[in-house]
Amino acid sequence: MPSFVAIDFETATASRDSGCAVGLAVVENRKITTTRSWLIRPPDNTYDPFNISIHGITPEDTRGEPSFDRVWPEVLQYVGERIVIAHNTSFDISVVRNSAAYSSLPVPEIRFACTYRMAKSTWPDRWSYRLDSLASDLDISLDHHDPKSDAEAAAAIALILCEQNQVDDIEELADKLGYRIGHLSGDEYHSFSNALTSGGASLAQLTPTNGEMDERHPLFGARIAFTGTLDTMTRQAAAQAAVNVGARASGSISKKTNYLVVGMTDFSRVGQDGMSRKLRGAVELATTGSELEIIDENEFLALLGGPG
Repeated sequence: MPSFVAIDFETATASRDSGCAVGLAVVENRKITTTRSWLIRPPDNTYDPFNISIHGITPEDTRGEPSFDRVWPEVLQYVGERIVIAHNTSFDISVVRNSAAYSSLPVPEIRFACTYRMAKSTWPDRWSYRLDSLASDLDISLDHHDPKSDAEAAAAIALILCEQNQVDDIEELADKLGYRIGHLSGDEYHSFSNALTSGGASLAQLTPTNGEMDERHPLFGARIAFTGTLDTMTRQAAAQAAVNVGARASGSISKKTNYLVVGMTDFSRVGQDGMSRKLRGAVELATTGSELEIIDENEFLALLGGPG
């Protein structure tokens, strides 16, 4: 079920290291379960009149408030390993990056997605994708530029996008719409992008390249995902081979996933337990009653071979 954190920053000046407030909304099991907001004292407590006119926060409001390096660790306690979403993550993640750099604060791994871009892909004929216009049309309560309210509205939009696209989580939503999840960790940064996989298509968008399929095939109708590096082929090629026998490939796992194919783990991107996020999620699903089966590359190739 969808589990993510929506965030929203307000800034004191045009500089992206000038965060003066942040709000968040935690989503669990399709419901907003927690909301919080913090005022932040920006560098030198300096404000531009234009920014004040937008959000109404003033130097007097933040003079005695903590700086970013004290607020951000509190925010991360709510994020944990959840994916982060925002309405225009290019702005909000930029505030994180620049504020962390200003404060000499290390940045742990964050995965993120953008509701603005996914809304644009879901409803291509809308006149506006601004947070306030979407909230108005979708009957979402919003006190615009209050960071907690903005975060709640972004979370509500993300849930509607999942429902509209008939997916169970943000990663599956991004994959279905042709986006790559953004990634921030230390000095490494990859934007939330529609620069797709090396084969040029999202796994969820792959279509069969052969003729009639055999409905008796063990992978026919199965939902399948991949993690790690495969020895015999790329993930794209493996996904295409699965689709060619009637499976549905995805870049993420959910309670509907039947198989997770585990390749060689990239240890530079896994936790202390040696498992990628996707594999940890699969183990959790498998141990809570899901029909998801975790298999290795050889087992996948055996299944791919067809009916015995």
